[in-house]
Amino acid sequence: VMDKKLIRKANLQLLIDRQYGIGKHGAKAEFARRMGKQPDYISRCLYPPGKPGAKNVGEVFARAVEKEFKLEEYAFDKPGLGGADVIDVEGLPAALAQKIKSYRPTISVERLDIAASMGPGTEPPEMNMVVEHMRLDANWVRQNLVYTSTDNLRLISGRGDSMAPTIRNGDALLVDSGVTSVESDAIYFFLMRGQHHVKRIQRNLDGLTIISDNGQYREIDVPGDRECDIQVLAQIIYWWTGRSF
Repeated sequence: VMDKKLIRKANLQLLIDRQYGIGKHGAKAEFARRMGKQPDYISRCLYPPGKPGAKNVGEVFARAVEKEFKLEEYAFDKPGLGGADVIDVEGLPAALAQKIKSYRPTISVERLDIAASMGPGTEPPEMNMVVEHMRLDANWVRQNLVYTSTDNLRLISGRGDSMAPTIRNGDALLVDSGVTSVESDAIYFFLMRGQHHVKRIQRNLDGLTIISDNGQYREIDVPGDRECDIQVLAQIIYWWTGRSF
């Protein structure tokens, strides 16, 4: 059974997103003004448990929010606000109203039939086949990941040992396909010499350095005038490590 404290935190974010729009700048401040609270108070209520300064959504505040937004009593204590779409969208722009109505507490991410090489490289498939979908908690995604858009999130697999121990053979990799250039030092999924790779890429004054976390693989320097030889397909933003016993 999901802890009531976590349910209330998730519902607080869900309500703010539904009422003001997902990811809207200043949404928490608007919500705080309506509830007579400081924006910092709302931010701390959304902190994950254990984070310094985190607050819980208390009984009195939960009931006050339900009353202010005309929610069913104790809706804040039920996953997904009890599943009822009770947010008033009258007067909102049509596109925003539709987004609020269609909001779901989970995000569906396509898993592609791609095994990207953490080694010498793998041949790209003839087409990107979707083999399944993985559902992620939307609140967890917002609080733990940095990404361009949820529409750009995909799952692929890693094969090889060049990124060990950071990423291991067979790990599931969550990638952001909205990132198509090396703007910061990170781990990328890219095409080089016609083959798929997953490596760390570091930007230098003139060019790039491709780095394997496994010290047995040598670094590859790419001069600035040869950067076009690398086609960045996505940035790796999260991975699930599996281990067999």
